[in-house]
Amino acid sequence: MTVQDTELGGPLKAKGGVEPVAPGVYSVGVQGNGFAVETGRGLLLVDTGASRARVPEVLAALREHTGAPLRWIVYSHGHLGYNYGVPAFLEDAERRGDPRPTIVAHANVVRRYRRYIETAGLQNHINAMQFRRPKDALPPVPPLTFPDATYTGTLTLHAGRDRTVRLIEAPSETDDATAVWLPDERILYAGAAVIDSIPNIGTPLRTLRDAVRWADTLDRLAALDPAVLVPEFGPVRREGIGRVLTGTAAALRWLRAETVERLNRGMSAVEILHDLEYPAELFDVPWMRETYGHREFIVRDIVRSETGWWDGNPTSLHPAPPDAAAAAVADAVADKAAVLAKARELRDAGRVQEALHVVDVLALAPDGPPDAAPEIAEARSLKAELCALRAAEVTSYVSRSLYRRA
Repeated sequence: MTVQDTELGGPLKAKGGVEPVAPGVYSVGVQGNGFAVETGRGLLLVDTGASRARVPEVLAALREHTGAPLRWIVYSHGHLGYNYGVPAFLEDAERRGDPRPTIVAHANVVRRYRRYIETAGLQNHINAMQFRRPKDALPPVPPLTFPDATYTGTLTLHAGRDRTVRLIEAPSETDDATAVWLPDERILYAGAAVIDSIPNIGTPLRTLRDAVRWADTLDRLAALDPAVLVPEFGPVRREGIGRVLTGTAAALRWLRAETVERLNRGMSAVEILHDLEYPAELFDVPWMRETYGHREFIVRDIVRSETGWWDGNPTSLHPAPPDAAAAAVADAVADKAAVLAKARELRDAGRVQEALHVVDVLALAPDGPPDAAPEIAEARSLKAELCALRAAEVTSYVSRSLYRRA
């Protein structure tokens, strides 16, 4: 997840600054919550933020608490924007006369970074939509710094009389996520595995994310019995940690089981979405708020993981070009004014989503000659209004972004 919009609040807004968690342990406001740990060999820092320009501010805040040299930079996961600040931290170490910090990440970060370079244009297109940013404000090639060292499973970076620092593979939002565990103090930095919101699975523009894999990770982290939890987004937790971790895992397993049961009955994704009844004890809890993702996104990802791309409608199996299909549909409607009237009637009745389905009969048609039916332009204007209404109805930031972008 990349958070780049000032609208984001609550669990999905980085506070900035440095918050002491325990002696020599800090939550650092970078792209979400970073994490810093003092050791006898120097400072470990998880994530460096989305911009070189912010690094001086972060460093100044950090140096108010510790003068230790930066020994390691650890990537919490490989999503874009979390470690664009690396070069500035390396330059700072050089200015101080400190040895160059070692950059450490899960081995899968390397593969992800290579894919992001290959698909840079696509990533910018997606991020411009999801985060409501101008596409030309994004770098044409992401400024990625590849890690110096990688690991899988676990890696003990430091073990001494002062403290032990262990990296733990924590596949969740990505397959390259890392948690940091301080076993002596029982402090867990959970990174992308915990965001104080419903897990970010099934985001409409992203690749598959495995709900059961995420649940397995949460159960493994819960088994550590942490006394302090630092999430990627949200406040540091010191109470109810086990319930948050295992409760989220249970909700993900419930979604998987119930979705598959309905797939086995031959139900489509949309039919499943409208058939599920979500248990309050799993979903009506503060840490499952749909402030960023949505339970329906997770259901769709589970369906997608077990089925193909076809929606079951024979018309979509070998479709005509979108413009040609939409033009044919619009041309087939003799009374276009009646379509617009019905869409407005549904809108006025508060049935905005149904109004969108109706207005698409006309709104998807391409531009025509100057003497083309004026109802097409009117339908597009009405659809824009309906999208704005839907954006106000939904809680998910991603959903709001896509409605507003449309």
